[in-house]
Amino acid sequence: MNLSPLLQEEQPLSAVENIQLHVFVDASLVAFACVAYLRAEVAGQLQCTLICAKAKVAPLKLTSVPRLELQAALLGARIMEDICNTHTLPIAKRYMWTDSKTVMGWINSDQRRYTQYVAFRIGEILEKTSRAEWHWLPSDLNASDDATKWKGQPDLNPNGRWFGEPELLHMDEAYWPSSQGVNYDTIEEQRPNLVIEHEVNRSVFDWERFSKWQRLTRAIGYVGRFLGNLKAKIRRVPATHGPLSREELEMAETWIFRAIQKEVYLKEVVLLSKLDIVKKGVKLGGGSKLYRLSPFLDEKGIMRMESRISLAAFASYDTRNPIILPRNHHVTTLIVMWYHHKFLHGSRETVINELRQRFHVSYLRTVVRSVTGKCAECKIRNAVPRVPLPRARLGAFFRPFSFTGLDYFGPITIRVGRCNVKRWVALFTCLSIRAVHLEVVHSLSTESCKMAIRRFVARRGSPSEIYSDDATNFVGASNELRDEIKVMNASLAETFTNATTKWMFVPPSTPHMGGAWERMVRSVKSAFYAMSTTKLPTEEIFGTVLVEAEGIVNSRPLTFLPLDKANQEALTPNHFLLSSSSGVAQPPRRLVESDSVKPVKKGDLVIIVDDGRRNGWTRGKILEVQRGHDGRVRQAWVQTSSGVLRRPVAKLAVLEVNSGKTDPEDLDQCYGPGNVSVNKSDLTGSLTSQLQATLPNDSDV
Repeated sequence: MNLSPLLQEEQPLSAVENIQLHVFVDASLVAFACVAYLRAEVAGQLQCTLICAKAKVAPLKLTSVPRLELQAALLGARIMEDICNTHTLPIAKRYMWTDSKTVMGWINSDQRRYTQYVAFRIGEILEKTSRAEWHWLPSDLNASDDATKWKGQPDLNPNGRWFGEPELLHMDEAYWPSSQGVNYDTIEEQRPNLVIEHEVNRSVFDWERFSKWQRLTRAIGYVGRFLGNLKAKIRRVPATHGPLSREELEMAETWIFRAIQKEVYLKEVVLLSKLDIVKKGVKLGGGSKLYRLSPFLDEKGIMRMESRISLAAFASYDTRNPIILPRNHHVTTLIVMWYHHKFLHGSRETVINELRQRFHVSYLRTVVRSVTGKCAECKIRNAVPRVPLPRARLGAFFRPFSFTGLDYFGPITIRVGRCNVKRWVALFTCLSIRAVHLEVVHSLSTESCKMAIRRFVARRGSPSEIYSDDATNFVGASNELRDEIKVMNASLAETFTNATTKWMFVPPSTPHMGGAWERMVRSVKSAFYAMSTTKLPTEEIFGTVLVEAEGIVNSRPLTFLPLDKANQEALTPNHFLLSSSSGVAQPPRRLVESDSVKPVKKGDLVIIVDDGRRNGWTRGKILEVQRGHDGRVRQAWVQTSSGVLRRPVAKLAVLEVNSGKTDPEDLDQCYGPGNVSVNKSDLTGSLTSQLQATLPNDSDV
């Protein structure tokens, strides 16, 4: 390194003292540069000289000035490191000078706060230099400005600031710009930080410890009494004892309502609790959950909803301004459950109506449904036994009435001549297809029942199994009927139990096991009395109406909707007995074809659809069409380049190439390899004979 400027006279190197290295950096929109100077005391005199300098043009891509200043600072740090590594002068102190406070702020803060562009370069700068070596100076004292901000021609005078002696280096150090007390904080290039705000409001009371609303209110009431007795002891006032009073319970409820509202709606409560807002009647902002409820705080500090009946003098204060409760809070669940128990596990609508008289809970119906669905007593009361259906109810691929249930109902009074006699009805129910068969029974004797069963077997076939109730399970039967059935049960079982039929009785006190035929009794009675036109029908009318009632019951739908399509009828027991619901054979249904598609006609240009060929369907012209018995075009003969082809209309696609006003004979255009324009004069006799050979006879149509 040439130190001749420092050693103007021939003096030893030991005469050079307090050597300092100063690097100035600067940047502009067109370039960024750095320049290094040595400053030392030679024989007691202050000397400085230019060591090296480097400048670069700014990138073509538009870059901000703070980033260019950072690039200049990085360039200066690299130059300083190279100078220190390439000479042996004992440098006492190093200085880095910049006129950018943004760069100073980046260097003096944690580089991890900024973007990668800034963080990586600050990291390299701090590896080569230290924060204490960086200093700020005004732009007019920055010597590197001559390489970045010159106007016109640069000042390359040997006696100028660049080659000569910068003003700052000849000043006493006491007059140098100081960085003490200067705030270099900057938000330039600062990386956005994700801040998660979670507000935790823990109540001093554990609500989950209580399973009933009354226990909770009484516990809070005794806590309030204990605190009141402590104050009374200090005031030397007699303490309160005995059961809780009404005022103490009301105070406990007030404390509970305020506590849960502060837990869930803390911001709203704080906002509404300000006196100026309450007096002025300012509403909550749109970001609040309670914005549409127009909430306010009453004199007890409870948040209530301002309803539309606030001016109704006949309604109570709670009804006009209900208390706002959160729907997912445990206390709300306790209140709903208390109302549910208060009204004896009755209708949910009753509970909802009573709750609305005092409280406002969002989605109240859903909350009530959820809470009451967890009631153990309701679960036990509404429990339904889920047992598998008996084999007789699932007898598939058996003829009807293979598994039969038998029951009696009556008596029904009819008129025979001038006398009124009693008749009973034997109801046979198919347990598989739910069909019924009715037989008139003249008496309750065993022989009369046998005759009814024999008539049933002759008309419906012998059943495999017969089920019936014992005498105690006949619903609606008279005492006389029950007594007679007790006597006939053993005789019937002995008569009809053989190699093909088995008679079985359901156990006593099990009406649900005979529900399949018990329900049919009601259906038959409803149909019978609806059709009966006289109070005392004759025997002939009675038999006729009974058979018609049987047909009506057997035509009832077994399903809510048809099994296949909406245009089909529902499945009924008569479908298994008579192949239709009414016994009349239904014609097969057919979908009506749409008339929106125009049929092909003679002279149309078409494409023949060929599923086995791609991108090369044959084009042709229709010569003749053939209609079916319904008058619709079914087939057509098409003239192609390879001959006349016979194709169904489903395989033909009409080309829309002409309007309806153009005569097909005038179309002499060619359509590529499918040129099918046919002139009548070109139709030779061989083509005509070929066409006639392909046309079928009238008998074939």
